[in-house]
Amino acid sequence: MIPDKVIYTDGRGITVTDSIFQVNKTSYRLNGITKHGLMIIRPERVPGLLLLIVGFIVAMIGILNLIPASLIADMQFGDDLISANTVAMWSGAAVAVIGLLILAIVRERYAVRIATAEGEKNAVVSDKKEYISQIVTALDDAFNNNTQSLSEQDMLRG
Repeated sequence: MIPDKVIYTDGRGITVTDSIFQVNKTSYRLNGITKHGLMIIRPERVPGLLLLIVGFIVAMIGILNLIPASLIADMQFGDDLISANTVAMWSGAAVAVIGLLILAIVRERYAVRIATAEGEKNAVVSDKKEYISQIVTALDDAFNNNTQSLSEQDMLRG
């Protein structure tokens, strides 16, 4: 039996040969993969946007002095007297900054998406697009090699 030709390996559990796609301890036979490609996983940005908007609104309420002094008593911190509007302004600004940080931290992720008889799944997920692109390219090469090998066998039979 001829050993499989290794087309790609990252040395950390991902290997593409001319007949198998190995992801850690899971193996996918290439003839069982009906479709493959690079998928972009978009991050959930709604929580960050909500915090940013709510923080901005609360800060504007404080800046515009929309909280009446008769509604909430001023707060005493040591010798200082702080109004509810000042607290609203600073707490709103803090919440808005947290929202901005969340929006800045969440990033797109990339996946090698494969379709098999069991369904579609993200076989490998990473923050690095180049890494996932290399795996998808290796899968393309493996499928092209298989297609060429099959047509050569058909020619020899015919």
